[in-house]
Amino acid sequence: MQEKKIILLASDCESSRWVYHALKEAAGIEAVILEQPVSKKELAKNRIKKTGFVPVMGQVLFSALVVPLLKLQSQKRKTYLVSKYGLNSSAINSSKIYRVNSVNDEGSLKAIQLLQPDIIVVNGTRIISKKILQSTNAIFVNMHVGITPYYRGSHGGYWALRNKDAGNFGTTIHLIDAGIDTGAVIKQVFIKPDKPDNFATYPVLQASVGIDALKEVLTNMEAGNYKTIKNSEKGNMYYQPTLWQYLTGGVR
Repeated sequence: MQEKKIILLASDCESSRWVYHALKEAAGIEAVILEQPVSKKELAKNRIKKTGFVPVMGQVLFSALVVPLLKLQSQKRKTYLVSKYGLNSSAINSSKIYRVNSVNDEGSLKAIQLLQPDIIVVNGTRIISKKILQSTNAIFVNMHVGITPYYRGSHGGYWALRNKDAGNFGTTIHLIDAGIDTGAVIKQVFIKPDKPDNFATYPVLQASVGIDALKEVLTNMEAGNYKTIKNSEKGNMYYQPTLWQYLTGGVR
């Protein structure tokens, strides 16, 4: 059986390094296409168009006033999770990297066409355009830290807890289509956060179990042995909470 060529299409962030090192050992990663992070200004402008000025200002206040404190409080917990799950934050081998401004620009398109992958693993990027999706016969696979279709978008673990829906705290491995976290589901894993966890560590916990699930999925895909479940419901789209949503939500 011929091995599948796998590449990683990702944002330049810590969780992408976790995914790369885990998959490098388990499945092999031919190359990494890294996009530059979206600027805070661009992100705010896009969010304002979707949700309005007031919610975005509430998100900005939450990020500025609360998130730094939560990260400080949870440093020991994050260190524990990183060690427990063997997450590797070291730099990706530079010889493997193709740097692009966006996953949707010409540089990304050319890299994909040059590499001719069979499977493209996606982590933390902008929404991938139809042009990119249709430019290759490769299968696009995403690790989403949330249970779809109920918790699409951002911070699915936090919103599940806030909605008193702890049974849907987890991670989804799914195919990518033209929607946002709407592709067919391959595998979902559910986990219960512990008391020391908070908004800053929920994604770490979800990514930890999600990476193990992703390794299993890729092994099955290489063997041609995987099934998908179509997302039959639209579900809800979530973003980062506003300051007032967090303070009144009853969830750390």
